[in-house]
Amino acid sequence: MSLGFELVDHTADIGVRVWGPTAAEVFEEAGRALFSLVCDPLREGELEEVELELEAEAADLLLAAWLNELLYLFEARQLVLTEFEVRELGERRLRARVAGEPLDVGRHIMCGGVKAATLHELRLEQRSAGWEGFVVLDV
Repeated sequence: MSLGFELVDHTADIGVRVWGPTAAEVFEEAGRALFSLVCDPLREGELEEVELELEAEAADLLLAAWLNELLYLFEARQLVLTEFEVRELGERRLRARVAGEPLDVGRHIMCGGVKAATLHELRLEQRSAGWEGFVVLDV
C-alpha cells in the first residue's frame, strides 16, 4: 500500500483520510496532513526536536490524541512541524519524535486554522494492503 492522505469535505469541518503500509506511517502521514492545513512550512532554519509519549484507551483514540498534541505544540510553542517519526506504536501507547522550526509570521504562509481533532467518525483500521485512518478536524 502506498503512503498518502486526502482532505475530504465534511459539514463545517474537514475530514482527513490517511493510509500507509503500517499504522505508524498512518500516524506520521496524519501529522503531515494536519500541518498542510495549518501553514506552508517553507523549511529554512534549524529544526527543534520534541520527544512525545502519549497514551489512550484505544488505537483510534491515540490517533486523535496524537493530532491534538501536535496542535498543542504549534499553539503553545509556535513550532511549524515538518518531521514526524513514530518510534513505538502499540494499541494504547505511542512514542515519537517530531521536529519543526519556530513560526515566523513574516515568512510562513498561514493556510487557515485547525482547532482540534474530533472523535466524530474517527477510525483506524488494518486493511488487506495496509492501514487506513479517518479523522474529522474542527476548523
